[in-house]
Amino acid sequence: MTPRIAVASSLMAGLLVAQPTMAEDYDFEFDVGFSSLNFDGSQTITTNAGTIFNSNEIETDELSLSGTWYFNGLSDDNGPRARATLVDRASSLAIGYSQTDSTFSTVFTSTDPAFPFPPIDSRIDSDDDTFAANFRYVGKDSGWIGSIGLVTTEVTVGAPINSSFDATGWGLGFGKYIAENTTLELEISQVDADGGSDASAFGVTFEHLGNFNDQWQYAVDLGYNRVDADGGPDVDTWRAAVSMYPNRDVEFGIAIQDGSSDLPGSDSLGFEGFASWFVRPNFKLSARYRVDDVDYLGNVTVAAPPTGGSADQDAFGINATVRF
Repeated sequence: MTPRIAVASSLMAGLLVAQPTMAEDYDFEFDVGFSSLNFDGSQTITTNAGTIFNSNEIETDELSLSGTWYFNGLSDDNGPRARATLVDRASSLAIGYSQTDSTFSTVFTSTDPAFPFPPIDSRIDSDDDTFAANFRYVGKDSGWIGSIGLVTTEVTVGAPINSSFDATGWGLGFGKYIAENTTLELEISQVDADGGSDASAFGVTFEHLGNFNDQWQYAVDLGYNRVDADGGPDVDTWRAAVSMYPNRDVEFGIAIQDGSSDLPGSDSLGFEGFASWFVRPNFKLSARYRVDDVDYLGNVTVAAPPTGGSADQDAFGINATVRF
């Protein structure tokens, strides 16, 4: 068991034995989560004089902690407990921290005399520390929504690069309840990084909770986001998710996400399954698993076209949430 998994497991165990409250009105929420992503990509390029082989592997582990204050209270008297903030039109102040460890491994060999590279087998580690805060206000009667968020990230890259850089960002959002349990929101954001690697983004989200019958309910989440990076490709991301609620305590669903840009070999299509269960009225366990189909062209440019290329990417996450 890795140190990150051990820390997450200990925190979750502590939340599990916390005494539940009998009331269904809450002021605070605390969440701890662990997620892991693995990417494997390889490419074989055959030229008239030889073969070039390139392989990349990325492993990323993230531990996240967040706390939310519902300064006007949060009630889960109606609807699925997982959608209490939507149904109750709750306003909040949230603060979060995440630590991410990433390992980038590369294997590169060439038998083409036109590309006389010695075999390369390298490994680079990086650590990211991110702090985020978000204020969200919802008018219970008017249905208008406003939000502001701030984020700061410090990235440290190990040998052989041995460097670090900081990035700060902000986001502004506004929206409205267009029906009783239906919202439409817009957000603009900007990230400024050391070295002038800045990026701006625009996003729109739609959330709807409805009824199948007297017991089952469903939710639909739709989102679009566009990122414009200085000196980099523009990225468009579409996401759609459907959640099912056989009762107030259980949630399960599927999601699909499509990402595309004007950079060849950077498109992806992801499929995700997720579920959550309120073990107690104030304590939730959740999990998700995702598989991505990633276009992969490698990082070598030669006159001959690639004769083979493949990439696999999958990710999972677990969370524990307690309200009090």
